[in-house]
This record gives sequence, C-alpha cells and structure tokens, in this order.
Amino acid sequence: MRHLSWLLLALLPACPDRSVSTVFPEQGKVETKDIPAVPRRDADILFLIDNSGSMKEEQDSLRANFGKFMNVLETLDGGMPNVHIAVATSDLGESATDGTVGSVGGTGCVGKGEDGAMRMTAAVNGRFITNLDDGNGGRTVNYSGTLEDAFSALADVGINGCGIEQHLSGIERALTNPANAGFLRKDAYLAVVVIGDEDDCSLAHPGLFQTSQDGVAINFMCTRDGVDCNDSPDLTRPGMRNSCHPKANPQYVEDVQRYVDFLKGLKADPKDVVVAGIVGDPTPFATIDDPAHHETVLDASCHYTASTGTQQTAFPAVRTASFLQGFEERNTRTTICKGDLSDGLTQIGALLKRVLSDPCFDAEVADLDPDMPGLQPDCTVSDMKYTNGKETELSVIPSCVLSAGATPCWHIDEDDAHCSYTHSTHHYKLVVDRGGVVPSPDIHVKASCVTTDQSGSGVM
Repeated sequence: MRHLSWLLLALLPACPDRSVSTVFPEQGKVETKDIPAVPRRDADILFLIDNSGSMKEEQDSLRANFGKFMNVLETLDGGMPNVHIAVATSDLGESATDGTVGSVGGTGCVGKGEDGAMRMTAAVNGRFITNLDDGNGGRTVNYSGTLEDAFSALADVGINGCGIEQHLSGIERALTNPANAGFLRKDAYLAVVVIGDEDDCSLAHPGLFQTSQDGVAINFMCTRDGVDCNDSPDLTRPGMRNSCHPKANPQYVEDVQRYVDFLKGLKADPKDVVVAGIVGDPTPFATIDDPAHHETVLDASCHYTASTGTQQTAFPAVRTASFLQGFEERNTRTTICKGDLSDGLTQIGALLKRVLSDPCFDAEVADLDPDMPGLQPDCTVSDMKYTNGKETELSVIPSCVLSAGATPCWHIDEDDAHCSYTHSTHHYKLVVDRGGVVPSPDIHVKASCVTTDQSGSGVM
C-alpha cells in the first residue's frame, strides 16, 4: 500500500517534481531524488578556462581546490567514476564561427588563438586525463603523480590569452577539433565547466575587431551587440539596467542558443549533458563613464579580495548565465566573486554526482515521530521508466518497515562517508533493497521525502 501522509499531500498538490534540482533544496520543503537504478559510471569533463590577464588568482584557486570537486565524485557507490578530464581555454583569437579570421591586431588576439585544442603537459600522456576502473580493483591512468597534480598542470593555462573571451565557441571548438579525438565517449555523460570573470563574446564573424583596436572598447562593443536590457536598451548611456538578457539577432556575436543546441545534439538523450559555471554575477548590470578611456564601459558586477590579498573584479555574465539555464535541471552557476572557488567546485561535483547516481539528501530528512527510536521519514518512492524522454511509473516501492520482508523496499541510512558534502546534519541517504535483483538500465528511482525547516521541526 502506498504510504503518503496528509503532510506530504499538503506539500505536493500535484505530481512531485521528478527533475534533478539545479540548486540545493530549501529547508522546509520536499526534496526529490532521481536516481538511476543501475548507475552509468562514465563521465567526460571539460573545463573551459578564461586565460586572459585578470585570471591568475582565480586559476590558482581552481587548481588548489580541484580536489574538492573530485572528493564529491569519489563518494559515489563503487568509488570514483570512469573519467576523461580535459582543459581548454576561451582564447580563439580573432576567429569566428563563419570560418574567417580577422587580422586587425593591436589587442593581443592573434589568429585562431588556441583554437579549442585541449591543453597538454608532460605529466599527462595525451590531451586529456584518463582515470578508469581496470576491472581488478585498480585504476588505469595516463598520468604521473596524483590526479590533482595532473589537473593542476593542465589547468596552468597562464594569463596571456585573448581578452575577448569566447567561452561558448571555445567549448564548441574543443569538442569538434580533430586534435582532441577520443575525448568524447558515446555512452558517457558530458560535463562542461566554464571558469571566467567576463561574459562570453563568441564571434559569428570577426568584424567586431574592426570597430576598434582598443580592447576595452571592443569588450564594450561585444556587450552592446550581445546583451539587451528591457528598461534601457541604449547601453551607451551610463546607468543601472534591469531585465538584461542575450540580444536576439546580434550583429557580431553568435546567438547563445546555438551552443545549447550544439551540446544537446552531441547526445542521444540531452539529459546526458551537464553544464556549470563559476562566473561573474549577472546582476547588478550597469554602464559607467570611464575617464581613463573617455568612453562608456560596462561596470563590474562585483569586487572581491583574492586569496593573495589582491583586489579583483568580475563582470556580469549575462550570456553565459543564459547558456547555463538552457539545460534546465542539469546546470548550476556559482559566483567567481568569492575569490575562493572551493564552494563552487563542491557544488559542481554534487550536481554531477546527482546525475550519475546520488542517493544523499541535501536537506535534513524530517523525523515525523521523534518519540519512536530511529528516523521516521515520510517519503514516496517509485520505480520509473524513461522512454523517448517520457517517464512512466512502473511500481510504488514500499518502506522496508511496511514490506514484511518483501523486496524491493526502501529505507534511509545515515552515511557520513558518502554524504559528507551535503548540508544536512545527519547525512542521510536512500537505500533500495532489491533482494539481489538487478533492474534494467532504463529504470530510475524517484523518491520524494519531507525535510525539516531550519529549526529542525517537521514541515507544518
């Protein structure tokens, strides 16, 4: 018999949301888990890093905290997944998606830049890291030293790259450049992480460079061409703006949707693509008079202190944020404005783990009868089948307390080792006991559990 209390009914006026959350769930809500019954353990992970002159401190923080990202993935049941990990940069020089290359010069942007070629280092044999289960309890790797050391060497991209950052075209170029063959695997999840302190300026054609030889002016022209604000579309007039979004039909830069469609088109199931960004806050968005250049420029959306003590700024990532949002529940965005990227990398690791297989609850699961020993949760758990993007409920899975020994059934365990990165006190996870029966690979488990409010009381 299906267990669904009046409390859960009150919280779920319609069918429970069956998507993976893009943000950590609020306390005092219902947390929904979507867990593959048979996890796929292959993930191809591309870091697209801004290598322009303002990014040294952020790159240092990325390299120092990469282990926090991997620590989350290592908490998967069965340990770390089978990963390809690559690094490319946003430096595409004066090249554009129409195949042409500008030759204006004067901006430090030359030719095709790095052309999406994945970075190489003596520590790694090839253009990307491989770390795979060898089937005998060990790992097959193509690098010397630790994984963190190998990534740090790849991610040491420097700060001499083009200051007109083509983040989104850099992703496309990295995943289509023949030099990078072998990185993408057909049945692997694809995860793309953008790290940058300025917005995307992916060029449809190189005419943008003909507007000026001043990098500041070209950056602002990119903003004017690529971003529209509902309350004041004329960005040449200084002032605060609201409701800013990528401009439709820009003259010089590419439409953001191009890159959403490109990534989704790489996989038979678009949900196999995960995107994340550690970027400048999209708001506040303002233009200001810059007396040093005697022109209007885009103002920074944040000012922060890097770990070295230097003062840093980041600019509104309107286009990049819109790109991330195009992936519905498979995206996350965190701010680069902390200087310390550890929280952002942990959150990205948690998102990828959720997609691979994450039974851990981020919020505290409510104990609806504290007078009884153990946790008394209020959850609904079902086996679901996905066919052509549609889901069908196959069966409701009862609590093991109510199943009288029959399987499958579910229970909730406390697991500090595998759920240490969550925001709950007890680090609970869902366990489905199938009595040794292995379900088909197209089965997912959907679980919705009542969580507590910030005081630890059940939702009322």
